Amino acid sequence: MNRSPNNKPPLRRLASPAAVLGLALAACGGTVPPPNDQLASSQAAIRAADEMGAGSDPQATLHLKLAREQLEKAKQQMQAEDNDSATRLLQRAEADAELALALAKARSTQAEAQEALKQVEKMKQTGVK
Repeated sequence: MNRSPNNKPPLRRLASPAAVLGLALAACGGTVPPPNDQLASSQAAIRAADEMGAGSDPQATLHLKLAREQLEKAKQQMQAEDNDSATRLLQRAEADAELALALAKARSTQAEAQEALKQVEKMKQTGVK
């Protein structure tokens, strides 16, 4: 074995940079912090969809239900300190709630348009121009 002048073995490359980074993160407690902001954002999106009447449209109801389920699973993940999974679930919950909101808005806008068309027809029949 080749020895350096001070009788120590030569240095060898021990690990890849990714492995060193992984060890450094683990040593520093590289855990993902609780996604409290994402939790609040997801809850707000669900409330907004509820307030817009997403429960009265079948498609919106489905997405709102999915959002609620994902929110509950995320809370469980947060309790288990699996914050990375919780963050992903909360992002999906927010996206589903926003889709439910958009569908509810579209239904509402369509109903308003139908009502406006009825008013125009009524005005035409009565001779109002």
